[in-house]
Amino acid sequence: MRSLVLGAVFSLLAGQVVDANVGFPKAKRGEGFLSVPIGTVDRPHSAKRDTKAIVSELDNREFFYTTDVEIGSPPQKLTLLVDTGSSELWVNPDCANAPSDTQVQQCKSFGRYTPKNSKTPAVGPFGNESIKYGDASDSSTHTSVNLTYYADDITLGDAVIKNQTFGAVVASSGQFAGIFGLAPDMKSGFDGKEPYSLVLNSMLDQGIIAARVFSLDLRHSESTTGAVIYGGIDKSKFIGTLEKLSTIRGSSGEYRLGVSINTMGITIKGQNSTYQLLGDDKKVMLDSGTTITRLRETAAKPILKSLGAIQDTNGYYLVDCKRREEAGSVSFGFGNKTIAVPFSDLIMDFQAAAGLCVVGIVLTTDQQILGDTVLRAGYFTFDWESESVHVAQAANCGDNDIVAVSKGDDPVPSVTGNCQEKDALFTGGPISTSSQASATQTSSGSSQATQSSGSQENSGNGSSNDQGAGAHVQVVAWTLMAAAGAGFFMNLLA
Repeated sequence: MRSLVLGAVFSLLAGQVVDANVGFPKAKRGEGFLSVPIGTVDRPHSAKRDTKAIVSELDNREFFYTTDVEIGSPPQKLTLLVDTGSSELWVNPDCANAPSDTQVQQCKSFGRYTPKNSKTPAVGPFGNESIKYGDASDSSTHTSVNLTYYADDITLGDAVIKNQTFGAVVASSGQFAGIFGLAPDMKSGFDGKEPYSLVLNSMLDQGIIAARVFSLDLRHSESTTGAVIYGGIDKSKFIGTLEKLSTIRGSSGEYRLGVSINTMGITIKGQNSTYQLLGDDKKVMLDSGTTITRLRETAAKPILKSLGAIQDTNGYYLVDCKRREEAGSVSFGFGNKTIAVPFSDLIMDFQAAAGLCVVGIVLTTDQQILGDTVLRAGYFTFDWESESVHVAQAANCGDNDIVAVSKGDDPVPSVTGNCQEKDALFTGGPISTSSQASATQTSSGSSQATQSSGSQENSGNGSSNDQGAGAHVQVVAWTLMAAAGAGFFMNLLA
């Protein structure tokens, strides 16, 4: 885990608690999808499900995204962090060891799973696992979780995943919420059956989805919800076509939901500037469990310089909060597709000091990660079958228009989003997804990747699943924290 701390500058936020019982619109059903609301609203159930795509709505809690699941019978409701940076599904963090009183309260509000209360019945405990998370370049990020395993029915909306294996915490440090991991196992890869059948694999085997594909629709910082679409693509949430990219390995050769980006750029006061990325600066992991994007200095510095950002003593970059209202953006080149991130998403909506807000980019010498501050601006479809990621500019142009994927080794159909650039309006005005720039340069300096840290100790017949760098972020006793997800998740509630 990585702890990203701004010290006491956010003390005014101390003691605030996110309400875990926020209500959202009721579930929606249609041809090819099921939309599952999050919060306390009732969920309609059907005796028959003839769909091949499931939409699980996310709760945007400002700095992390959660989804609700129910485990066992009668159902025990839990709220879990949605994480494309790790593969494990685990529950029941040790609330007593949460980093602050506020996290203790939040931890308790997210629900607990008690095996003896399930009449399914639950299978277990069996095996155990000890995982240490962290970034090799920062020892203060290291946290840990000790798990034992159970198997029970897990419900997403009206879809029931039978006899799904998951971890239950025996002891944890620096954790306050369970994790719903959606990445491949870092050692066995996209097979999905080792060390046990991961969630996507189980959904396929049980006929819930036609292929191991899911789409991530985080939406923008002003939105209260997002969605994960299992087995489908929502055409009402992106512009143009989806660009297909092959996944790449992580910095130590492990399996990741990572891709190569070829350019970065910035549009500010109507002026465009783009620069090429070289070597390891091109390799990024796509991690919904990370709030702040983590880039190497040679990749990040041109953007930070153009923004006029100043660095504080804890390594964070600050700009005038008025920048959030400007019609500017930072761009990332994914093959032939350019994703523009508006300043209103990249610059976080809280003040580190009078009139100064935090830029959602920090420097690392370890694994580069595109976190929520960037992922919000894109629409991402992750395809385990062809080991690829499909990317488009995010937008919002109406109710769900979901296309279910097909069976086979290349299941994602060729579709075009319903949205236009005008539908991608954010704070500060419209953005441009054009890849043209008035100036082009090349990032310079060495880009030597360091190996991901993140060691693991296994005993019994527990699974072997090293989460590595980019794993859960510790929330410690400071006011601004980055926390869990198999990435770096920001929480201002310490």
